[in-house]
Parts: sequence; C-alpha cells; structure tokens
Amino acid sequence: MNAGVTLLVILGLAASLQYWRGRRLNLTLIRELSRQMEEALQPVNKNYTWIGGYVGVVAEYDLKHEIYEKVKGTISLLPHHSLLYFPISLLLGRRDRVYILIYPKRKLKGKAHIAIGKIKDISKVSFKDEIELKGVVVERRYDSKEEIDFLTKIMSQLEDPSSVELLAANVEENAYYARLRIGRGDISELLRRFIVTA
Repeated sequence: MNAGVTLLVILGLAASLQYWRGRRLNLTLIRELSRQMEEALQPVNKNYTWIGGYVGVVAEYDLKHEIYEKVKGTISLLPHHSLLYFPISLLLGRRDRVYILIYPKRKLKGKAHIAIGKIKDISKVSFKDEIELKGVVVERRYDSKEEIDFLTKIMSQLEDPSSVELLAANVEENAYYARLRIGRGDISELLRRFIVTA
C-alpha cells in the first residue's frame, strides 16, 4: 500500500470516528437542553423540529401559565461531527448557543436590552447605562424603565449572570429574547426566573 492510499485510509477512519463521537455529543447536548427546558416550563404541548441534521433543534412549548403563553427555543450547536467543518466553525467564531423567545400574554411596554459587554446592532433607544451584577459589568439600553428593571431583576437573580449574553424585550415580536452560551450557567435557571418573577 503506497503512502497516498495509507493517508486516505487514515483520514477516512479519523473522519468516521469524529462523525460518531461528534454526533453523540450533539445528540446528548440536545437531549439535556431540551430536558432542562421542559422541566422548567412544564409545557402542556411541545414540538421539536430538527435543523441541519445534528447541529440543532427548534423547540416550541405551549404553556398553561397566567403570564406567559408560549416559549420557542433554538439550540444551535457546532458541527462537532464534521472533521473538516468543525475547525472552520471555531475560526469563524461560532459557539454552541441557545436562543429563547418567551411570549407574554400582555403587550410589552417598550424596548429594553441588557448584555455582557457592548450591545451592537440595535435601533435607537432613549437611555443607555452600565451597571454591575455579581461582579459582571452589563450594558443596558432601553426605552421602557419597567422592562429594563424587569430584565435586570431576572439577570441579577441568576447564579452566574455571565452565562447570558443578551436579554431583551423585543416589542416587534412582543416577546422576551435571551441568548445563552452553552456550558455556562443553566438554561432551566433562567426560564424558572421568568416563570416565577412577575
């Protein structure tokens, strides 16, 4: 067997091993994150839609709650199963994340954003400030004092506020939006804070 064929066989074996290990990791992450969301929300109805094979899922939960009617969550994972694309994804700055939309029954009072670091790509708002929560500096931009106070209260109750990249009151969709890093903090903790905080 010449060196070229040997190299191809080795690459093939490495790609197969990466596929099975990465696939198992992504499926484990999806199962665990879905379990956390269901445990926190106790939905009356749920629906999951796979996206991109093993790179994520969109979850929709209908709630029987006095304040919130439904929650949508998107679990977006790196392609751990792809030997070639996984390193490219890391170089492009992609990370395992969860995006959540929480739909209240009432109409939101106005725009509000609270984030670790600087908030980018946001339309004009009236107020901007920075505060410290558990040793973490967060930026706040808002039109509604009521909504920013609510989001600040939610974030301040988290064991590790730095696990949440962004919390927002999205008036266009009339939903609260959260972007979280997987592996830092607990998704169920954030959802529980919304459920019990009025």
